[in-house]
Amino acid sequence: MTPINGAFPLMQPQALGEVNRATTVREATGADGAFGAVLEQALVNANTQANAAQSAAEAFAAGSRDDIHGTMLALSKADIELKVVGNVRNKIVDAFYELWRMQV
Repeated sequence: MTPINGAFPLMQPQALGEVNRATTVREATGADGAFGAVLEQALVNANTQANAAQSAAEAFAAGSRDDIHGTMLALSKADIELKVVGNVRNKIVDAFYELWRMQV
C-alpha cells in the first residue's frame, strides 16, 4: 500500500475474505454453544504442552537429548499456553464478580 499525500488510506474489509467474529465464536463453541467444552479442551492442550515441555527438559538435563533449541521452544510454548489459560480464567472470574455486583 502506497501513501497518498503522506497519509495511508483506510483499509476496507474484504466482503468474502473477512472473518466474521460471531461465526468464529459459534464454530469455536460448537453447535450447542458449549463454552465449557472449549475451555476444557484448552486446559487439556495446556496440560499436554506442559507435560511435553517437562519431558523435553528432563531429557535434555539427563543428556539423552542435545536439542536445546527444541527444548526451549517446548518450554516457551507451554509457558504461553499456561498464561493464556490463566488469563481466560481470570477474565471469567472477573465477569462473574461483575455480574454478582449488578443491581437487579
